[in-house]
Amino acid sequence: MSLAENIVKQFDGTAATGAHRHEALEAFRQLGIPTSRHEEWKYTNIKTKLSESLSLGEVSSEVNAAVKNYIASLPPYAFRIIFLNGVFHPELSIVPDMKGFSFYNLHDLFSAPSTLLDKYYGRLMNYRQEHFAALNTAFVRDGACIHVAKNTIVNDPIYIQYFFTASEAQAFTQTRNLIVVEEGGSLQLAEDFRNASNIPVQYNHVSEMFVGPNANLDVVKLQLEVSNAVGIHTLEAQVERDGAFSAATITFSAPDTGTGRSVIRNNVSARLIGENAHADLNGLYFGKEDAHIDNHILVDHQVPNGTSHQLYKGVLDQEATGVFNGKIFVQPDAQKTNAFQSSKALLLSNSASVNSKPQLEIFADDVKCSHGVAIGQLDEQALFYLESRGITKPEAVQLLTYAFAHEAVERIKIKPVRQFMCDRLKEELKLNF
Repeated sequence: MSLAENIVKQFDGTAATGAHRHEALEAFRQLGIPTSRHEEWKYTNIKTKLSESLSLGEVSSEVNAAVKNYIASLPPYAFRIIFLNGVFHPELSIVPDMKGFSFYNLHDLFSAPSTLLDKYYGRLMNYRQEHFAALNTAFVRDGACIHVAKNTIVNDPIYIQYFFTASEAQAFTQTRNLIVVEEGGSLQLAEDFRNASNIPVQYNHVSEMFVGPNANLDVVKLQLEVSNAVGIHTLEAQVERDGAFSAATITFSAPDTGTGRSVIRNNVSARLIGENAHADLNGLYFGKEDAHIDNHILVDHQVPNGTSHQLYKGVLDQEATGVFNGKIFVQPDAQKTNAFQSSKALLLSNSASVNSKPQLEIFADDVKCSHGVAIGQLDEQALFYLESRGITKPEAVQLLTYAFAHEAVERIKIKPVRQFMCDRLKEELKLNF
């Protein structure tokens, strides 16, 4: 039995897991698990990384003492929404109680009629063509749904934290977010993913995000403790007239402990469907030993006067590998588009590698679009300059690496997360200033 057949066999047609699930299962049956023969997965053969006997059944979400201690060791966020192995835990969460802000866990919404789900859920995610979006839509049981009403400003960031402590390495947890910011609204959101155990975990996360007219949504995806993990992330955003969307993806992928399955794949897409819409997509990935980090980014300009900016930076050491595939589509009607893309990777060893593929597809003639890619090692002259002034070579490497990576961190729009990541970057590089 193939891996895809094993997955389809586990589908429970009676489970209350939301709309589109039967259509999504049929789509997954046709699509299967991608291999390196699929162009979008050319450099990440995910089929060989997933456990062949993976399970999509429910996993224990019991909050034991170890989990409580782990959560207690994290920064004291003002508002946090906590999921353990894909299940919402209200007793651990702190949800804002304010007019115009609503939070629902998807499990409850799936069980009853919901106009919010009818209007938005599954409407943006192309599960008929995306392998893991189809899998998620068919099997997801819970997740976060946030609705920000018209002209509502949420001043404090909301942290959605996903902890994984699966008791069996074969578990393949499906998680999902649905975020809707109505006209004139504003929200800052952090999606935080952590392996809170010492065993391998596998998860597949999907986010659909709707940004209304003149609305603002800033998102940071934190992947900071994902050792021994196969994590697949798909984010689809839609931005309407005069709306602004930003997404920063930060990956610090620790090495595995012998499983050979430390892989993070990020698919981030922004579709600008209203005039004067803006998307700002940035990222920093930091891999060591044999970690593999794959970023696929897409901005689709569909109407005139849209702007977008992409900046991704990677730091890879030892035998780590990275992938960057950045696309900009400018549709025929999208005149006056201004789009910029930049990808830079720093290799700290001769064994590290990056595959980078920038793409521009422009079907309008009155646009300003550019892209650039650079992959290399530290400048020997810069290292010599620092050493000549009494700085040791290891310290010089740390300082120059920090300067290289810091540009991406500085583009994080959520101030507390930006400061946290500056400190985390210093910690990673063992800097004390």
